Amino acid sequence: MRKGLFIKLAVSNIKRNKGTYIPYMITCICCIAMTYMMFFVTQSKDLSVQVPDSVMVTSIMFLGIAVIYIFSFIFLLYSNNFVMKRRQKEIGLYNILGLEKGHIMKMMAVETLFTSVISIIGGIAVGILGSKLALLLLLKILHVPAQLGFYVCVPGIVVCTVLFLPVVIVTLFRNVHRVRLSQPIELLRSGNTGEREPKAKWLMALLGFICFGSGYYIAVTTKSPVTALGLFFAAVLLVMAGTYLLFTAGSIAVLKVMRWKKSFYYKIKNFTSISGMIYRMKQNAMGLASICILSTGVLLMLSTTVSLNMGIEDSLSDMFPYDAGFTFNHVTFEEVPRLRNAFDEAVEKEKVPYEEKITQVVLDISVARNGNDMEILTRDTAASANVEYLTVVPEEEYEKISGKTVELKPGEILAFQENGGKGNISLNGVTYKVKEWLEEKPTYDRGNNIFYKTTIVVTKEDLQKMDALQKELVGKDRGYLKLEFGLYIEGGKEADIKYGNLIREDLEPLTETLKGEEDSVSPWFQSSIREEHYRSFYTLNGGLLFLGIFLGFIFLVGAGMIIYYKQMSEGYEDKERFEIMQKVGMSRKEVKSAIRRQILMVFFLPLLMAVLHIIMAFPMISRLLGLLGMMNTELYILCTAGTIVVFAVIYAAIYMCTAKSYYKIVERRG
Repeated sequence: MRKGLFIKLAVSNIKRNKGTYIPYMITCICCIAMTYMMFFVTQSKDLSVQVPDSVMVTSIMFLGIAVIYIFSFIFLLYSNNFVMKRRQKEIGLYNILGLEKGHIMKMMAVETLFTSVISIIGGIAVGILGSKLALLLLLKILHVPAQLGFYVCVPGIVVCTVLFLPVVIVTLFRNVHRVRLSQPIELLRSGNTGEREPKAKWLMALLGFICFGSGYYIAVTTKSPVTALGLFFAAVLLVMAGTYLLFTAGSIAVLKVMRWKKSFYYKIKNFTSISGMIYRMKQNAMGLASICILSTGVLLMLSTTVSLNMGIEDSLSDMFPYDAGFTFNHVTFEEVPRLRNAFDEAVEKEKVPYEEKITQVVLDISVARNGNDMEILTRDTAASANVEYLTVVPEEEYEKISGKTVELKPGEILAFQENGGKGNISLNGVTYKVKEWLEEKPTYDRGNNIFYKTTIVVTKEDLQKMDALQKELVGKDRGYLKLEFGLYIEGGKEADIKYGNLIREDLEPLTETLKGEEDSVSPWFQSSIREEHYRSFYTLNGGLLFLGIFLGFIFLVGAGMIIYYKQMSEGYEDKERFEIMQKVGMSRKEVKSAIRRQILMVFFLPLLMAVLHIIMAFPMISRLLGLLGMMNTELYILCTAGTIVVFAVIYAAIYMCTAKSYYKIVERRG
């Protein structure tokens, strides 16, 4: 057989099956273009020159490339499998008409290579055209001025080609292997084989509910952000497993239970809907579960990254409450007056224009908290579910801060908890009587930190006992007094940096003059100027937002393609059902109504399940965001709600667009 004939047949087949091939190639092009654009960003000179923490952004982009590539590899194989499944009869017919398997394999190889070459070239071309726009978007998010200019990233072209060649090779091998193992008669009969009613797999359904419940339980009940970080991926895997198990087995089990109630089942609407849904869920379970997981990924990534980016100012204020803050660690009570005088002298010497000047002494104790019972954190209790800092304030310090006079006896304390408190507080079995529960935190602003939940005011003697106990349990380097200074500076951001650095230069040398506590580590100094952290916050959160937009888009494309393929497969199945249901006496209107209701239930079930996942994950995600400084829960709720609404509109639009293909197929014979 002439070689040119294989090329003609391949081109003819691609044209004839353009309804499946074009979406497949569009998906390939999107994946390759996204990979190129993200690699382009990592190699950009504009980024490396203008963004001080560009290494952070580059690391985020490489993470995104890895995620996109893994997703692309799996999803493109899935898409190719759908394309080949729709062509089973065609391949069988070629064999019956006289083409040998070797000829068909060569033809399939030419088709695969042809579509792959177009996809790689098209993907790189789209990537080159969109790369500058992607960089401009990133620089806009990072609040960095953009530079004009355009260039092609040759390493990006090489990387995309090398990365996607394995996808081409695996696809080619699978297509050829499928033809080699095929039997012509079986392929021709594949669409006419009677379909058996699926059995209810009760064990799988039960396992799905257990996985679901376990994942949700972890997400809702985990209180400690540190513990949440460790359990997050376990919860994700449990919910993913539960999603697949419930779509494949649980849905059929529930529908069969609904069928047991005869008075409900034997009504025309319910009878046709439930019977049809049982078969639809058998055929579409894995695809619908995949749509659900991808939709959840889109909602999760966009809601978190958008809220992080919109809440940067709040996060900075929470983590760095002062324009300029300074802390001496491991000081003694005897050294505090001298350091306070030195701070006042430095402020006066540098002529700092400040609105407010604060100073306070506190002791932070790492504890594992269970209600009002606290245990000092050691290696053995480090995995506790509720890890916090207990802030201890000497009563003399509280009197200076509040202007109130308190008279505490040994064992008596004043206490404050964020959500209010009652009763007494115990530390390592020692109970302290709460003389008064305070409505306001008994310290100057230390930031809205997720780890600082409880603050107590104690006598100097009790504070020293707590300090000694912490040193005994966890070592000399853990328990120490902190002397904190803070300045609210007038004159804007430049003044904050200027005077903050001047005070830092004056105070830092004092560390060498401090003796600290005997047999303890040397005192040390730390400072934080809020404006200096501004750029790194924008770099991190902006990079995450950019990644969230890219991954959200690629996952949305994936979900859209699955919906499209499912609509097509449903169309081919339903055109047969359409005729059968009319033959048994149902009117055309009743048939269309029944099928439309089933299709809506099938395709919007993943969206509803994804929204449920997001709602149940909210407590855990909000705690994880707290680790990144995002404490504004109301903002996160608004961003999540907005993301859900926008995504639901896009999802509905995708459904309506793909539904046109479905109705075209159904009504060819209808």
